[in-house]
Amino acid sequence: MNANLFYAAAALGAVVLYLMMEQRPAPFRAALTVAGLAAVGLMTSAVARNAPAPDGIENPGPFWLHVLLSMVAVAGAARMVTHPRPVYAALYFVLVILAVAVNFLLLQAEFMAFALLIVYAGAILITYLFVLMLAQQSGDQGTRGEDSAWYDRTPREPAVALVLAFVIVAATGDALFRKDSALPWNASPALVARAGERAWERLADMPAQLADEARAVATAGAKDEAVRAAIADAKLVPLEGGRMLQASPDGATATATLKLADGTTVDVTLDGSRAPDNSKALGHALVAEFPVSLELAGVILLMALFGAVVLARRQMEMAEDERRAAAGLPRIGDDDALRRGGAA
Repeated sequence: MNANLFYAAAALGAVVLYLMMEQRPAPFRAALTVAGLAAVGLMTSAVARNAPAPDGIENPGPFWLHVLLSMVAVAGAARMVTHPRPVYAALYFVLVILAVAVNFLLLQAEFMAFALLIVYAGAILITYLFVLMLAQQSGDQGTRGEDSAWYDRTPREPAVALVLAFVIVAATGDALFRKDSALPWNASPALVARAGERAWERLADMPAQLADEARAVATAGAKDEAVRAAIADAKLVPLEGGRMLQASPDGATATATLKLADGTTVDVTLDGSRAPDNSKALGHALVAEFPVSLELAGVILLMALFGAVVLARRQMEMAEDERRAAAGLPRIGDDDALRRGGAA
């Protein structure tokens, strides 16, 4: 029953969004807004009652925060495709991306959040510059978008777009409400051990954090206050082979050695909770394993930014020349005409 309610609410939202894409009277748009909010509320209620909680997440965050971010994302997406001014549509797109990225962070999907910000935020930056500099200025003159260009006021293939969006929402709903149909997957002990070793290797590449974690574990196990004070100033000692950390065969634990001020050494065993979390692992992978790809993405976005500025500047100069020529004034850069006009 909840799945049928979810699909019905999605269909109602699609119809409301289709009607809001065209310019409507204010009372009619207000009624459509209320109907759209009701559809979103029904979808949220159906998901909250029947959709299973995600597995493997220690603290997914309060449910009301997920609902609030989802409502912000849906409202921003609706205004993005219905607003007559392209500049505001780009800003609503930014709002949607930020809301979805924060939702991913709460679900401990840091890579998805980072990918959204890198790919879409960079694309939004370039798109926003193109829209702001190249769009017709008449779109900023009207109070309701009546003076904007026809392609800003008329949606292209709205029915096809909404049908495809409804199919995607239905597929997502089927994945939510039919979790039992998923294929079971159990990692082999060798794969688990390798994953643990890679986590400890990342921690070994962060000597400052490794030292802090080792001191914290050693301090927690010490009972004498003097020993605790000595451990606070202890330093890491390389193990055999120059390694700072030695992982166990199963990858569940690792051993580090601290050297106190008096020369004594203390072996510290770290459990899996001391390994880097997803955010730190993602940052380590980007900086240590894929620095060239990260720099290339930055260079590409920077060159696109320069291209947008150059194209917009050329169009602005041509428009200024046309206005000056229509007014009987010399064109920009025509020094001879300016000198003749000044001499006269």
